[in-house]
This record gives sequence, C-alpha cells and structure tokens, in this order.
Amino acid sequence: MFEWDENNLRKIRAHRVKRGDVEQALSNDPILIYEQDAGEEPRYVYYGEADSGRLLAIVLIERDDRIRVVTAYDLDAGQKRDYLAGRLRGE
Repeated sequence: MFEWDENNLRKIRAHRVKRGDVEQALSNDPILIYEQDAGEEPRYVYYGEADSGRLLAIVLIERDDRIRVVTAYDLDAGQKRDYLAGRLRGE
C-alpha cells in the first residue's frame, strides 16, 4: 500500500512524474540500488520502469506494510546504462 500526501506528490510533480508511473515502476520488479542512512528510517533507492517505458529512480521509506515515496525522477544516461545492464544480468 502506498502512502501519498501533498508533500510527496509535490516532490514528484516537481520532476514531472505522475503517481501512477511511480506505482507502476515499483510494481514492475524494480532493482534495489542502495540504502541511504537518513536518520531514524532507512531510505531505499530503486530503479524501475513504468508501463510506458519511462525509467525512474524512486526514493522511498518502508513503514510496516506501507511504502512512502520520498521523491522520484527520470534516470540520467549513466543510471539508464546501469539499470539496463542489471536487467541483462537478470536482476
């Protein structure tokens, strides 16, 4: 279950990303890239692909059975290479 509010929706809109694209990318077997130490709660960075083919980096926090998206943005050229290489390796 996703946890959305005006704060995180505003952050993804700043990157011209829609809520539906984020949810799709997280449902389409995303690749965990790394964990960030952000104080009390660890943040996770995933690369994923929306149904439209849009490649996104998604920063999120896992809270019990909820996923709170912190932000999401389009992958840059290097990130796209890493994502596609990971897919070729079966990640």
